[in-house]
Amino acid sequence: MSLRSDHQRYIVGRRALQEAIDAGTLLEKVFFMYGLDEPGIHRLRSQIEKSGVAVSTMDRRKFGHLEQDLGLDRNDAQGVIAMRPVRDPVSLDDILNFEDLEKGGPLIVALDGITDPHNLGAIARSAEAAGARGMIVTDQHTAPVTPVAVKASAGALEHLSMTKVQRMSTTLATARERGWTVIGTSVPAQARYNEVELKGPTLIVIGSEGSGLHPRVLDECDHIVEIPMYGKVASLNASVAAGILLFEVVRQTRQGGQG
Repeated sequence: MSLRSDHQRYIVGRRALQEAIDAGTLLEKVFFMYGLDEPGIHRLRSQIEKSGVAVSTMDRRKFGHLEQDLGLDRNDAQGVIAMRPVRDPVSLDDILNFEDLEKGGPLIVALDGITDPHNLGAIARSAEAAGARGMIVTDQHTAPVTPVAVKASAGALEHLSMTKVQRMSTTLATARERGWTVIGTSVPAQARYNEVELKGPTLIVIGSEGSGLHPRVLDECDHIVEIPMYGKVASLNASVAAGILLFEVVRQTRQGGQG
């Protein structure tokens, strides 16, 4: 069974997935329900893993929630759901090339450990609204583009270019070599977010609310900034923090000034 929405194509069921693989269909990720122990499933999973497509095993409760998001009845998926990209993927080179500014301003957002689909969608929404040219995510440690993420993005995932990489730290090093200034958030920080000049090609990397940015990712940041907190809450939601930083770039580049 294949489902088509305005945002995402899902391939549901074992036979449909096998036919898609045989036809060379581009897949983003395949979800298997935990506890499936059948020769046919093992062969299918092995075939997918050899092709390099990301595979995830979900417990029965989470898999059931995904079925509900897609409007499926119980057992419709036969324990297997595959996702195609919201848009055709772009290369890292395409996103890092800021010479053609007609395709978007010199602004990129990268996600390091954002595993909540709501946050992914909300960050994409802010990034697109701020005129970012793309989003960089990792293969294994980023939330999939589920219907929840698409809804939270308010359509932004249809317009925002996205590329997947294996190692964020290596990718940031490449971006710096290409002329991008990498901005990360952490506490303690080197400066407040509005005390750093953000007028050139800027890459903002957002970490998870729990563990923040990976140490190797922090090592690749040109500036580590913080958003000052005045209440009793110790930190902001990742998508809120991303929005503040993204629109600080907009303020500096389009209105001029700093501080």
